[in-house]
Amino acid sequence: MPAYVFGYASLVALEDAGALPGRLRGYRRCWGVAMNNWEGGEGVKHWLDRDSGERPRIRVAYLDLREEEGSAVNGLALPVDEDRLAELDGREINYRRVEVSGAFEPFSPRAEAAVTPRVFTYVGLDAARERCRQGAAEGNVFVSSDYAGGVRRAFEQLAPGALAEFDRATDPLPFPERDLSVVLPLEGS
Repeated sequence: MPAYVFGYASLVALEDAGALPGRLRGYRRCWGVAMNNWEGGEGVKHWLDRDSGERPRIRVAYLDLREEEGSAVNGLALPVDEDRLAELDGREINYRRVEVSGAFEPFSPRAEAAVTPRVFTYVGLDAARERCRQGAAEGNVFVSSDYAGGVRRAFEQLAPGALAEFDRATDPLPFPERDLSVVLPLEGS
C-alpha cells in the first residue's frame, strides 16, 4: 500500500513528481512549537542573527497543527518509502509522526479512485509546544523571516488560490519575525 507524508508548512516546498495536493480535515494550522536556540552545540540545527552573526538566546517558533472540528488545512502529500520516512522523522525533531489517513482528502479525482494510501503528518511534541508557551510568556519567541517567507512562497507556487486558503486555515502570526539564518548539521556528523 502506498504511503505519504502530508506537509502543511515547510514540507510543501519539497518537490516530488508523485506528490498529491489535498487537505487534511479536522485540523487548523497554528504557531505552536518552538526550539531553544541555545541548546546543543554547533552540530545541531540552530539560528544565527543575520546582522550580528551571533547565536541569540531565543526560542524559534514553527507551524503546528491543532485539531479543530469543521476546519481543514491545505498542503501536499509526499510519497515516502521506509528510508524517506526515516529521513523525515530525523528532520522533524520537534514533532511526532501520526497517521491521518482518514482525514486526508486529495484534490485529484484520479487519486481518490486509486487505492487509499496511508497518510502520516507531523504534530508538535508536548515538549516543543511547552517551549512555545513558555517563550510566549517570557517574550523571547520569534519566527524566522526566512521560514515564514519560505512557507508562504511554497503555497503561492503550489496552486492558484493555495496561498489564500493557507491564510484562511492558519492562525495569525503571534510572534515577531526576526532576520535569522539557519545552520544545519552536516550529514553523517
